[in-house]
Amino acid sequence: MNDLRDLALWRQFAAVAGCAVVAAVVVPAVGSNFVIAFGFQFVTWIVLALSWGLFSGNTGYASFGHGVFFGIGTYAAAAVFRHTDAPFVVALVVAGLAAGALALVVGLAVFASSRFSGDLFGLITLAMAFIVVTVVSNVSFLDGGTGVFVREHVIGSWAGSSTAHLLVIALGLAVLTAGIAIATSSTRWGAALRSIRDDEQVAESLGVPTYRYKVLTFVVSAMLAGLAGAPQAIYLGYVEVGAVFSLNIPLLVIMMTILGGITRWWGPLIGAASVVILREALLDLGSPELSQIILGGALVVVIALLPHGVSGAIPRRRGARRRTPALEGGTR
Repeated sequence: MNDLRDLALWRQFAAVAGCAVVAAVVVPAVGSNFVIAFGFQFVTWIVLALSWGLFSGNTGYASFGHGVFFGIGTYAAAAVFRHTDAPFVVALVVAGLAAGALALVVGLAVFASSRFSGDLFGLITLAMAFIVVTVVSNVSFLDGGTGVFVREHVIGSWAGSSTAHLLVIALGLAVLTAGIAIATSSTRWGAALRSIRDDEQVAESLGVPTYRYKVLTFVVSAMLAGLAGAPQAIYLGYVEVGAVFSLNIPLLVIMMTILGGITRWWGPLIGAASVVILREALLDLGSPELSQIILGGALVVVIALLPHGVSGAIPRRRGARRRTPALEGGTR
């Protein structure tokens, strides 16, 4: 991982961390309750889009299970709040570990066979969503079909006392996720992932341990989504299966990533910003159905005009060094 010594990567990370610090200070200080709540949701979508792009964007394995990992994180945190007096950091860790554990089991089983690639992998992750929803709905420890009131269990805690605090937590998770995305942009880890996307058989013939890389990155991606679910549980106040595991979540995340592009690490960030702002602007229409039609139409137009997304249409910096020569068109 000598590429981590590259100062350009650290400058990108410093810029992201600096923006997050400014947002954590300025938004709660001058923003209204609506702005703070909007900011929290906005940053949460950024975490989901970046973490989805980390695995699916880099490897080409399109996952429809990202919403499940997010939902598991939400329910795991809710269970900790409901059944224990543990602090928020414990719920946060449990949320990430629960999502990562599921991804590890699925990854070890699915990636062991080359049959489960492409569209079949997407269908498997979709089936995983239905299985998890059924389990959560019937296990009283998690939900049992009645939903879980979270707000009453976090009253008096730092995380539960203000949406501004949730925004700070979400910003911290966004910095973590962006840091990992930046690390994959020019390191051997990212190069290995993109070689899988370009041609997995060739990558294996060149000695790339594709199975190990896929399982590891799938788990990391899921853990990040699970971590984002912990503050979401407090924000919602009451979690129930229909809302937490909504199919719209993975679809929107995929839309954000495609819209922003996968050829650069910050593409999903641009996509998340575009979709969230456009959705908010379309609320004035008063018709959710019309808003979805417009969003879908915008995605079709972008795919037709910008096949590599918005980020792919932006010219690269002249003279930029090619850090990963084995990966033409890799993420930067």
